[in-house]
Amino acid sequence: MGALLINPVWAVEDFIFSINSPSEFEVGQFPVIHGKAVTLDNNPVSDVQIKVNFPSGSITTLTNSTGQFSAISPVLADIGEYTITVYAKKDNKYANVQFTYQVTESKVTIAKETPKPLDETLKTDEHVELDPFSKMIKQIEEQKLEEEKEKSLTKKQQQVEEQRLLAKADLQNDLIEAEKRNESNSPRNVFYRFIQDVDSSVRGIFWQQFLFTEKITKEAQEAKENALEEGKSSFEAMKIFQKEAAVTQKEVMDFNKNLSVRYGNATNVIQEQFDEKGKLPREE
Repeated sequence: MGALLINPVWAVEDFIFSINSPSEFEVGQFPVIHGKAVTLDNNPVSDVQIKVNFPSGSITTLTNSTGQFSAISPVLADIGEYTITVYAKKDNKYANVQFTYQVTESKVTIAKETPKPLDETLKTDEHVELDPFSKMIKQIEEQKLEEEKEKSLTKKQQQVEEQRLLAKADLQNDLIEAEKRNESNSPRNVFYRFIQDVDSSVRGIFWQQFLFTEKITKEAQEAKENALEEGKSSFEAMKIFQKEAAVTQKEVMDFNKNLSVRYGNATNVIQEQFDEKGKLPREE
């Protein structure tokens, strides 16, 4: 198993959506993506809808009672580098994150048998006309061979399914250990820790200002991704991002005025005395 890729992303103010997954797989393995959703107080969030877009197809699932989820690729991995997207949804609030994993050659070497030369007497079998009894025997043998192949295929499928379940259990354990060892350092988490030392009278204002900025940035990022999916160039998509992320001075002032009133630091009467530039008019 490769090193764990720790890639947390805050989805909304209600819960944290994080991905903890191996960054490397071997050919013949089923890539498995797993993660967790918790509240700001680190309590698990169940029934978060998860969708993982593997290169071979999409897998949907839900977080369980402990807030964890796993999604297994529907096909075996081929050599290469793959970037996949994981989406999370809870109460009509969305988040997504992209990350990349590698698929390398298996470290186990399988010995190949050297083909044996065909017996000369067998080379002429196709030209020999078999009698009816011999034909029947040959058909029975061929039928038995097909049945053995089907049994072997079914057995292999069962073994693969068992391996998938074992891998899922192992990864769940890895997830729990990774959660203990790693702390999220996303901007929201860092800012949240920062405002714990801020005076409680303005802490709410600081937090709402952060959420305001985060919301605009997220919407701009979604607009950029939609533009790329529609076939627009990277330059055009970036222009769209910049347009959606732009905020006017008036929007910022109005937002801050509402916060001041909401948290009791001012009244509507006081706020109305400020001009369009956020300044009090001077007495002449």
